[in-house]
Amino acid sequence: MKYNKNYYLQLIEKYNNVSYFEEDPVAVVRLLSYEKDIEVMGVVASWVAFGNRKQIFKKCCELYNLMGCRPFDYLMSKQWMCYKDCNNNLYRMFVYSDFYCLMSSLYSVYERYDSLQKAIIDNGIASSDYLDALINLLPAKGIPKNKNSACKRLSLFLRWMVRTDGIVDLGIWKDMSPEKLIIPLDVHVHNTAKMLELTKRNQPDMKTAIEITNECKTLFPKDPVIMDYALFGAGYNQKNI
Repeated sequence: MKYNKNYYLQLIEKYNNVSYFEEDPVAVVRLLSYEKDIEVMGVVASWVAFGNRKQIFKKCCELYNLMGCRPFDYLMSKQWMCYKDCNNNLYRMFVYSDFYCLMSSLYSVYERYDSLQKAIIDNGIASSDYLDALINLLPAKGIPKNKNSACKRLSLFLRWMVRTDGIVDLGIWKDMSPEKLIIPLDVHVHNTAKMLELTKRNQPDMKTAIEITNECKTLFPKDPVIMDYALFGAGYNQKNI
């Protein structure tokens, strides 16, 4: 690890701030207050969370409006059924029939459970099992079929739901532990982590995500994923030098 804890604390204090996330998918999730609305919108927003942040934010706003600003009611009223055979482009490689499949998977969860949190807890209690549970519960295009990849978007969704400081992340899932989360790893985070000597691995996969998370735990054992804000900040600073 290249720097001491104080360096990372300064980055976290600066960048764990909603002002840096005004055009970010989490900003759309934060518009909601009802837990099931947050869960559904969180799944949808993280599902499309790849590519340019402003484009992701724009698409999340469109999907929020498509769902009538009430994602859970939209889900349970099956309004998404009209997209079953629709091959019009939705976002990047997704078409609307992919959205139908995601909604269908979520609908099946809420038929059996009171909340997505309860479904995940019933399907696994270790950090990797949180991801396993989501993979098993939400079979759809764009959801990894296993943990060979870093599962960045699923880890991002879990960060939103589980981290409890309430600044950027919503922390509505009180029965799940932040210490069991894994860093949401993409190419940018991976490059920053290598720069900060949090990993020497060259492949941005699950092994690397876990290695980085374990390094973060040496500083923040109860909340390792708070380091995501330090990594974001370090990358942001590097980009704007």
